[in-house]
Amino acid sequence: MKSRVVFHKIIFSILLLIIVGLSACNILPGKNIPIVQDVVPITNTPLYSATPVISKTAFIPPTPTETPTILPSPTPSLTPTKIVLSSFEYNFKSTEISPHTYQDTCEYLSNRWGIGKSEPGTIIVPIMYHSIRQSGRELQDNMQVSQEYFEYTMGYAKKMGFETITTRELVDFLYNNDPIPPLSMILIIDDRRLGVVKDHFMKYLDENDWTLTLAYITGIASENEWNEFARLNVNNQLDLQAHGFLHNGETYITEYTSIEVIEQELYNPIPVIEEQTGRRPQAFIWPGGNFTMDSVQMAREAGYEVGFTVYSRGPLMYNWIPLGDTESIVNDPLMVLPRFWSNTATLYLQRAAEISAEAKKFANKNKENEYFWYQNYCLEYPPLAEDNEGVDRE
Repeated sequence: MKSRVVFHKIIFSILLLIIVGLSACNILPGKNIPIVQDVVPITNTPLYSATPVISKTAFIPPTPTETPTILPSPTPSLTPTKIVLSSFEYNFKSTEISPHTYQDTCEYLSNRWGIGKSEPGTIIVPIMYHSIRQSGRELQDNMQVSQEYFEYTMGYAKKMGFETITTRELVDFLYNNDPIPPLSMILIIDDRRLGVVKDHFMKYLDENDWTLTLAYITGIASENEWNEFARLNVNNQLDLQAHGFLHNGETYITEYTSIEVIEQELYNPIPVIEEQTGRRPQAFIWPGGNFTMDSVQMAREAGYEVGFTVYSRGPLMYNWIPLGDTESIVNDPLMVLPRFWSNTATLYLQRAAEISAEAKKFANKNKENEYFWYQNYCLEYPPLAEDNEGVDRE
């Protein structure tokens, strides 16, 4: 029995020596695989403990802590919510007519609410005259109005509070919203009608300190005619603008008109008007109301800033031009402005006053949204009238 115990001790000692030797050689018993050295070291462990081998790719569970770390929630973005600005609409009772804009939104809002600008709802009624028949004489066509209706129109406009503006004032308003009377009209008499100016208009120009725009055919005016113009314009009440050079059946602008004729009608009036008035014309009143895509572009190249058609679409407001399908296709609202015919002038003066009132209410209702939009998306523009204090625009 004692010899058996001794035998077992000898065997155990031999096995222990084998294990120690293998460990010194970094070889696991039964596995010829090197132990990875860059693992977490194990200390105070008996040489014969069954410690698992941890490889580089093995998962090491994190050591739990007593109190878990709570990361703060991310700060929400302060980028303002994008809003869609509403546009003023008016029921023209015609599916063909719709208002058109022509300016960048930031530029528009800067001029709409800027210091020293026209108030919202400011409106212009362009009225086109050709001939005024003396009292008691029958009208010959729809381009004429009776003396009675003409006088009634002048009195009606004055009673409603309308004032006249020049083409220069019209351009500055349409481009920059520069200040003009809230109810404005631009009276335009076509062709070479100095007799109508003297016999009918001069009385109202003098009484009301008004101006009259002459859409003049410059190429056939005589020296005597220019002398009469200078005499009537002694108080600088006549605003001469281009209405073609010859303006006849061979020079009407259509898709079949040659480039040479279009250039003649557009360019030749400019030096004549400069000579007679000392300034360059700003408006081209299309002869017969005819225009084309190319002629509109050519008018721009010639330096004209606005153009007038013969379509009675609606009154004008800043960045708001009522157009029909015919004019819309040229994609340049300022060069195809509408005009009202003189035989319905009082109707459109009244309608313009109504549109003006509605537009003013709309502007006040939407002012907060427009200010918000401007303050957040037009940072490169100057502060608005009420945006000088308390608003961080950095």
